Amino acid sequence: MALFKPKKRSGGQFYQAVGVYQGIRVRQSLGTADYALAREACVEYEHKVLTGQVKVGTKSTLGNQTKFKTIATRYLKSPMTGTSKSTRDYVKLLSDHFGDYQIKSIDLNDIEEYVEERHVNRGNSNSTIRRDLTQLQSILTYAHGLGLRDAIKLKKPAEGEHKTDTFSADEIDSIFPLLPPDIRRICTFLLNTGARPIEAKTLQYDNVDWSNNTCVLGCMKGKGGILRTRRMPLNELALDTIPKSQPPPSTHVFLNEGRPFESNKQVGYHWRKVTNKLGIKKSPYTLRHTFATRLARNGTPPKVIADLLGHSDLKMVMRYMNTTYEDHKSAVMSLQ
Repeated sequence: MALFKPKKRSGGQFYQAVGVYQGIRVRQSLGTADYALAREACVEYEHKVLTGQVKVGTKSTLGNQTKFKTIATRYLKSPMTGTSKSTRDYVKLLSDHFGDYQIKSIDLNDIEEYVEERHVNRGNSNSTIRRDLTQLQSILTYAHGLGLRDAIKLKKPAEGEHKTDTFSADEIDSIFPLLPPDIRRICTFLLNTGARPIEAKTLQYDNVDWSNNTCVLGCMKGKGGILRTRRMPLNELALDTIPKSQPPPSTHVFLNEGRPFESNKQVGYHWRKVTNKLGIKKSPYTLRHTFATRLARNGTPPKVIADLLGHSDLKMVMRYMNTTYEDHKSAVMSLQ
């Protein structure tokens, strides 16, 4: 695998050999604007670096302390950093790319290259890019606070119009009969409670109240990983997904082939096997959106929907309350 690649700076004339060697960020002009010539020159430059004919500089006296991956690890351990799975996932993706870069040397051009490689070339949405850059900004700002680099302000793409998918009744009727029994059971629970997949996966019998037909759902949210819980009423369809026996068959309510679910990916894997065949490109999380939309169409007040979903921000709830032309037509015709 090549250490260096020929790349142009934004607005630059000549190609440069760009890469990381022994933890040092390298950017060396190749003296040509022709890509074919730049590729040859880049291979020659890399050979000279590897054979010691060219020195690319010396490491900072701070050594590994200046590497992005080291600062990213410290950032995750900081009490000021959130502990959500999404935070950890974004930091891992950033570390996979910037890991051996010196934290002080990362500039806007490096970040533009990352966005192009990681997002633009893969067709990712502006919202995805914004979330990723928000995490990168936090890490670079953290490093600035430690005195390890200059302050930097990242420019993020404009927030696009938010679109939240829901399932139609026909789609539900097509998908659910084809799901394996254990997957169908947990997905039926999601559709009738609006629970997050992680909340259903971790639900235990100790949190089910049979006398009142409710359960307590919860997950870690926000900075510091605070457990936030809410009591969820269970309708008949949700109750039917929970085996009722004494003693309970296990500590966890939902099992996959006799064992607790290890991750949400297990649900997603079986779900996609069915939906891909049907040509439906929607994830199990869409069941949560569908739950909220159904409540809205039944006239449920937004604050009640927010409480059932475990949201404190009504703006987030409004994203889930999707409407169609038929909804609009029914509303107007009701005035007659």
